[in-house]
Parts: sequence; C-alpha cells; structure tokens
Amino acid sequence: MKKSNKNIMGKEYWRSLDQLADTPEFREFLHREFPENASELGGDVSRRKFLTLIGASIALAGLAGCRRPVEKIVPYVKAPEEIIPGVPKYYATTIPTPAGGLGVVVESHEGRPTKIEGNKKHPVTFGKSTARMQAEILNLYDPDRSQSVLKDGRKAKWKHFVSFWDKKYEELSANGGEGLAILSGGFSSPTQFRLYESFKEKFPKAVWTAYEPVSDENIIQGMQIAVGKKVRPVYRYDKANVILSVDADFLGTEDGVIAATNQFAKGRRIENEHDSMNRLYVAEPTFTVTGGMADHRLRLQATLIAPFLFKLAGELQSQGLQIDLPGKFGGIFFDEKWIAALARDLLSNKGKSLIVVGKRQPPAAHALAAALNEALGNIGSTLLFREIKETVSPSADDFKNLVKELDDKKINTLIMLGGNPLYNAPADINFAGALSNLETSIHLSPYADETSSAVSWHIPELHFLESWGDVRAEDGTLSVVQPLIEPLFGGSTAIELLSLIISGKESKSYDEVRQTWNELLAK
Repeated sequence: MKKSNKNIMGKEYWRSLDQLADTPEFREFLHREFPENASELGGDVSRRKFLTLIGASIALAGLAGCRRPVEKIVPYVKAPEEIIPGVPKYYATTIPTPAGGLGVVVESHEGRPTKIEGNKKHPVTFGKSTARMQAEILNLYDPDRSQSVLKDGRKAKWKHFVSFWDKKYEELSANGGEGLAILSGGFSSPTQFRLYESFKEKFPKAVWTAYEPVSDENIIQGMQIAVGKKVRPVYRYDKANVILSVDADFLGTEDGVIAATNQFAKGRRIENEHDSMNRLYVAEPTFTVTGGMADHRLRLQATLIAPFLFKLAGELQSQGLQIDLPGKFGGIFFDEKWIAALARDLLSNKGKSLIVVGKRQPPAAHALAAALNEALGNIGSTLLFREIKETVSPSADDFKNLVKELDDKKINTLIMLGGNPLYNAPADINFAGALSNLETSIHLSPYADETSSAVSWHIPELHFLESWGDVRAEDGTLSVVQPLIEPLFGGSTAIELLSLIISGKESKSYDEVRQTWNELLAK
C-alpha cells in the first residue's frame, strides 16, 4: 500500500503526506475511491440507487434548461386586415446623423422592426448600408436603454417633469431666458432648426451651444476660409481619374462613406477594353481601409500632413500650376520622387482629379486643399459645394465659452439634448466641476450614462424608429423620419422636449414635423 507513483526517471511521488505515512485514513480513502469491488456507501442509500438518482436529476435539469420561456399569447380582439403573420412589411424612413440623413427601408414583422437596409431610391445610400446602420436594430431593443425619468437619481414620471417646468417656464419667460443654456449636438433637421430659432426668439438672453467630440468642424471652417461662407464639400469620386486622399479614410470612417464607396467602385469598374481605372494616392499616418485600396501609399506622421500639402502645392507650382502661395516650404524632407510623380498625374488630369483631406486635419489644411482643387479645375466637376442651411454645427470654442460661463455661475439652468459631455469633454475642460455649480440640469439621453448620473433630471430619449422627425441629407435632400413601433420604454424626443421648453405646453413630434413641412411646402 505504500507504493508511490514512479516516472520513467525512477523518481517517486506521493499524492499527500498521508500516503507517505500510510495512515489509516488514507488506507480507507484508497479502498473506497475507484478500484473494482469497492465497498458501497454506508447508510440507507445504496451505490446503485445513488447513481440512479444522480442520473435522473441531471436528465431533468437538462430538460428544464432546454425549455423555452413561457409566453402567454393574447389573440387580437379584431385582427388587423393589413397584417399577415410571417409576411414582412417594409417602411421607408431616415436615420438622422449630425452630418445629414441616411435613407433606409426597414423590414417589420407583426409590428416589430427586424432589419435595416439602404433605400435604393435615396441619393445618399443607394440601397446600401453600413455596420452601424445595421446595428440600430440592436440599439432599439437594447435592454440597457433608459426606461424611466430620473429626478436626482430616483425614478419619477414625465408628468412630474412637466409640472416642474411649468414653474421654471414662468421664471424664464419673465427674464428673457437669462441664466438658461442648451447644449446639443450638431443637427440638420428642419424642424429642430425651426425650434432653435423659436428658442432664440423666445429667450433672447439664453445661450445655445453645439458640441461633439468628433465632428466636421475643421472641414466647415476650412471651407469658410477658402470660399468665404459656410459650405460643405460634396465629392464626386466617380468623376475623378486621379484621387489624392490626405489622412481621409473616405471608404471607412469619414462621413458619406456609402456614397463614396459606391462612386469609387464605379471608377474602378471596367466595362470594355478601352476603359481605365481611377488611381488612388493616399498619404496617411495610420493604415486605413482607404489606404488598403491605394495604388500608391505614403506613410506620414500625423504632424506632417499639413506640411505635405504645402510641399505638394510648391511642386505643382514648380511644374506650371498657377497658384499663389504665401512662401516656400522647407526644413522637412519628403519622398521627392513620390510627390513629383503625384504632381504630374494631377496636372495631366486637370478637371478630373480630386484632393480630399480628412476631418482630423486643421482648417488651414482644408483651405489649402480647396485652393489646389480650384487651381486644378476640379470645382464644379469632381468637387461641389453645398451651402449649409437649417443646420447647427458643433464648435469646440463655443463649448469652452459655455463651460467658462458655467464656472462663473452666469448660467443656472442647463438643458443637454443627447451626448455625454461628462465622459467625452476634453481633458483640459473641467465639465464635471462646472456641472456641479448648476441649480438645474436636464439631460435627454437614451442611456442613464455618466452625465445622467450627475444631473437634476434625466429624460429617456426615444430611438428614431419610435419617433417622428426630419433631416436634410449631405447632398441637401430632405427626408422624413417616421416611427415603425410604439415606444418600448417610453421617453421623449429632442423635438418634443424643445417644444415644451419654448411654449410651456406638451406637443407631439408628429404635429411639430407636420407644421414644419406645411411651411416648407407652402414656399
């Protein structure tokens, strides 16, 4: 019994000190463990019966675990004629984004949206969709969505907030909105813009600021430098023979990725032996989807992107392009052959080339790219400008000024329409400290996030598939946002909350959108 386990090296091992000492307890354990003819367990339950009970328990547990959850089905009192179980219906609506709207068609089964695809008749999506568009269905049914109004972190009801605002509304109406501020994201909704103007008229002393951690602010500012007014560039990749992408992942993360991908693919498609493909040059600091499609790719540090553009401009000028530059660039060495070949290609395709700069780059880089496009004759062919209207664009400077006013206690009531500034505000801005100075803070958000936990009132925001709205697409197309399902958890929209703030009365998004479109159609 004292035998131990020996390995091929002849060394002996023991499982315990009891085995080494050959104690009576170890002998009893060894006798009852697994050898043949081991004695049965003591007590009233035999070994055979014990194993039978264990096996039956496991089987029953598995059977219970495989059962579907019990659902009580209540039939229609009167079945709707237009719904046939198992046969989907399709509805056209629009996904609102800060830069514009994305036209989609949503598949619905028995009143429940199940699938999103691009609308083939919409000039921005062309029947295509992105991963984020597809994921909006998951956002709709996300159980982590906020399901209740919160007052100082405790559950409340919408009527409680309405009663609170009735008193606040009288105070703000009397002083012209002094001490009131709204913080929103960027939007291009005609209805929200109408309410934005009504807010400024109703509360002339109030402040409205738009902020987003990632936005097209640099692009718009750069275009304003180059053109003299607020415009948004509209790129036509399908009309360009040569494309230069400067830190612009237009096939991956930039706005308008669906239209860009569709147009770029057209330029790569060959119908007959006489067709030729477009050429893509990419200069970028990190590898992107667009960089992976490049015919010629140049790796550059992020800080060298703007100097690279200036160097290219100098090379184009030296090869005969008429463009005024403030001076000559020097001090940093680039791949001279690469830039010279790129400049020759751009010059040989004047009017059919395109230079695109990513939104991470400063306004000066966008202004220089616009000047180069103009000198190359691309304006009106591969590059168009759309005037920005009925849009509120984010501004980092305005956000800093708002936080300063909060610190100075010039504002006592802040209403935040979406976003999570407590989480994504720049590190050098103490937004949390500024928020703690407020007498009243209101946050409309689909989730009870970091900002919601630090405000007086949190109001759940409805998903776009649960609410009415409207939006202007990047190319200027106007679209309506229509709901496909009743609100799952309740809540409000930015339109409804704004209407209550401005008028002191409750209003439905449908009525507000209808009023806007009656005015638009009457023009």
